[in-house]
Amino acid sequence: MQTTAAGIAPLNGVEGATAIAVHFSGGLVGCADWEHFDVVTDAELSPLYLINCQDDPSIGFIGADPTVFKPDFCLELTAEDEAQLGYPEFGDLLVLAIITPASSLGSTAEPSTSATLNLLGPLVINLQRGIGRQVIQSEYTAHYPLGA
Repeated sequence: MQTTAAGIAPLNGVEGATAIAVHFSGGLVGCADWEHFDVVTDAELSPLYLINCQDDPSIGFIGADPTVFKPDFCLELTAEDEAQLGYPEFGDLLVLAIITPASSLGSTAEPSTSATLNLLGPLVINLQRGIGRQVIQSEYTAHYPLGA
């Protein structure tokens, strides 16, 4: 796979798709072993991204820019977050909230009718360095309804 300076590579066999290799030092919250991911996007997926775990190929997520569904979403980074991300310029950041499909929420007796967006723990990616961090945003919920 051929990679550009920004770590973005054309995805073999998929017209217009690109994959961004991202390292999350220490993994994701509750999943320390999941450190290496490919974030895949193309025009047909927009505004969605596929987030595939390289450490465990059975793990994958669907993500989206949270402002697409909650325009007033405001990301707050601590000094530690900025250091972990390599002190990026704002334009070098990709912020993704993981989408939980409706079918995996609730119980069989009371299934959820709406998919949700995890605004509590968005993934923040420095596109120039290929490093990411899951950043806790305590003022938000992990189950923001997409139909809201």
